[in-house]
Amino acid sequence: YECVYGADYVVTTMRVGQDLARCMDEKIALSYGVIGQETTGAGGFSYAMRSIPAMANCCEAIRKNTENAVVFNFTNPSGLVTQAMHDLGFSNVIGICDNATGIKMDLSKALGVDTTDIFVRIYGLNHLSWADEVRIGEEDILYKLIGNDNFLQNFHQFEYFDRNLIKHLGRIPNGYLYYYYHREKALSNMLKSPKTRGENILEINREMLKKLVNIDIESNPGRGMDIFREYMHKRESSYMQMEMGDNKTALEQIDISSLGIEELSDTGKGVNIYEGYAGVAFNFIEAVKNNKPIDLALNVKNSGSIEGFDNDDIVEVTCIVDENGSRPVIIGQIPKDAYLLMKQIKYYEKLSINAIIERSRAKAVMALMENPLVASYSIAQNLVEEYIRLNESYTGEWK
Repeated sequence: YECVYGADYVVTTMRVGQDLARCMDEKIALSYGVIGQETTGAGGFSYAMRSIPAMANCCEAIRKNTENAVVFNFTNPSGLVTQAMHDLGFSNVIGICDNATGIKMDLSKALGVDTTDIFVRIYGLNHLSWADEVRIGEEDILYKLIGNDNFLQNFHQFEYFDRNLIKHLGRIPNGYLYYYYHREKALSNMLKSPKTRGENILEINREMLKKLVNIDIESNPGRGMDIFREYMHKRESSYMQMEMGDNKTALEQIDISSLGIEELSDTGKGVNIYEGYAGVAFNFIEAVKNNKPIDLALNVKNSGSIEGFDNDDIVEVTCIVDENGSRPVIIGQIPKDAYLLMKQIKYYEKLSINAIIERSRAKAVMALMENPLVASYSIAQNLVEEYIRLNESYTGEWK
C-alpha cells in the first residue's frame, strides 16, 4: 500500500474473485430462480462478501499513509460497500457511479444543451434512484418532457420501462429499477439467455486482452487505446441486452422543436462535464481545487437531505461540490413508493454489512430474505450456503 502514501485522492476499484466469481454469483442465484445481478440482486450480496473485507483493509492503509485522503469508491456493490466503510469509521469514502450522472448526460444530449445549462435533481440509493427535477434556469421542465409523446418514446433512459409507468411516476427512474418494476420480465429473459451478463463481460474482456497482448504499448499506445475503446463500446452496447431479451427498440432522434420549451433556446454557455466513472472523480477534484461549483450525483451521508432517513445513511443524491467539498442538496419528503423501496433496501444493506463483518450465517439469511429480489427465507438459506462455499478462500469460515 506504499502507492497511496501522501495522496490527496485515492480511487478504489476492486473486483475480488475477478470476472469468474461474478459469473458464479449470477449463476448460483439463477439456479434458485432469482435475479443474480451483481449489485441489486442476490449476486450483489456474494460480491459484497468479497469486497467489504478487501475495502476495509485498503481504507485502513489509506488512513495510515495519508492525511485523510478522499477515497472515490467504484468497488461494487458501490452503495453497500460505501455504507460499510462509513459504518466501520472510514468517513472519507465517497461512492461513485456514472449511472446516476448518466441521466444528466443523456438529457443534455437529447435536448441539445450543455450539461452545465441544466440542473438535474437525483435522490435514492445506488442503482435505485430517480430524477425528479430537470431545471433550466429557474424553470423545472420535467413535466413538459414527460408529457411529450416524442420525448417519452425516444429518450434513452425510458427504453427499459413501460411508458405508462413513467407517466404514473412523473420521474426519471435509474435503469437498474427495471429489475424491480419489471422483475418477472428481467428474470424470464435472464433464464432464457445462454449466457449471464458476467459471462458476456468475461468473453468481451478476454477478447480485448487477446488483442492487447499483441500490441507494443510503449511504441504504439494509440493502437492500444483504440482497442480499449472498441471493446468498451461493445460492452456498453450490450448493457441490459440479456435482461430485455434483445427486445430493445430503435430510438429516433428527439425533435427538440416539438417540445415547445422556450428555455431550450437560450443555452450553450457552460463547459462540458467529463463522462464516465473517471469523469465524476475528475469533476469533483476540479471543482474542489479550482472552486468551480458543480452539481454531481454522489453516494454520501444523507445529512438531513432525504426526510425519514438517518443522517449516517449513505444515499445517492445530487450534491453541490466546491472548494469546501460536497454537500447534498435538500430533497425533503419523497413519494411514498420511493421511500418504502429505499427503506427496505437500506434495511437489507445494514443487515448484510453486519452479517459480513461478523461472518454470521443466520444474519446473512435474514439479510438476503429482506432483499425484495429474493424475498424468501428458504431460498436465502440455500443462497447463503452456496455463497459461503464459493467465497471461503476470500472470507474464511462462517459461523
